[in-house]
Amino acid sequence: MASETTPSATTRRNRIIAIAAGAITIVAIVLSFATGYLGLSWQWLRPAAELLLLAELVGPIVLERHQLFEPVHERVEDIYATLERLTQQIGGSGQTTVYGNSRELVEGLTRITRLALGRPQEAPQTLRIGRLLGHAIAVENDPEFASHLRGWIDAMADYELTPGSRADARVRWWSIRLVFAVADANTLNFGAELMRTIGERHPLNHEVKFIVRSKVEAVISAALITDREAIIAFDDVGGALRWGILFQGAQYAALFARWFDELWSRVPDSHLVYSRNGLNQRVLDLIRKELEATASAQQRQTA
Repeated sequence: MASETTPSATTRRNRIIAIAAGAITIVAIVLSFATGYLGLSWQWLRPAAELLLLAELVGPIVLERHQLFEPVHERVEDIYATLERLTQQIGGSGQTTVYGNSRELVEGLTRITRLALGRPQEAPQTLRIGRLLGHAIAVENDPEFASHLRGWIDAMADYELTPGSRADARVRWWSIRLVFAVADANTLNFGAELMRTIGERHPLNHEVKFIVRSKVEAVISAALITDREAIIAFDDVGGALRWGILFQGAQYAALFARWFDELWSRVPDSHLVYSRNGLNQRVLDLIRKELEATASAQQRQTA
């Protein structure tokens, strides 16, 4: 019959109503927030905008109610099939790996560190390492974990370019940048001793910056970034390197490298503890004074 409304006409009508209601709602919301800045006394406008927003949310449901209760079994099955295919593709791509505990994470850090150095390179690369918890890793009560951690440290040491390195050594393609956070004197002493150990080997491609944190807090940071991989680690007050996620692919490495480089640029050069010139004891002394000043300020606040 000519008086009947076709589904397409109903859909167009509903869309026009929804667009008009949306435009009115946006204008009302903007005006309701603007009244406070413009000095207008339209106190009624904010509740009106809230009612319009509610109508905008509920209206499409009412207008399309005839579609909500239609049999959709076939479409649901199609959705489930699509989700299953996507899950299989993501799982089979191998682009992410979850490390559920500290041992798995450290083993993954060691493996990826060694893997990156073994690849041939055509351009200079930077190995980026971030330790931002502010507290040293306690390994006294876990010799096995200490052994795994030593393996990662040894893998990083393989990247050191020394005066005696061969002309064709792969480390000549690499430089290392480390950001190390300290929140207490013990961690600073640990970091200083680590820098002295590194300095004894005189690597020419190391740069290390220390940053002072006011307290130890849970943090998710980029623990390791190579040319093709990035490992994100979670640290908290209960321990460092609790769990992590490996992202494989140059696109992920570039993304987290930008984040790391922004962090590096925000840390002043006055906090550059180690460079090709060797360990800078003056910078260590400066950071120690800054750490003591931070601790004194916190004591005054809590007193």
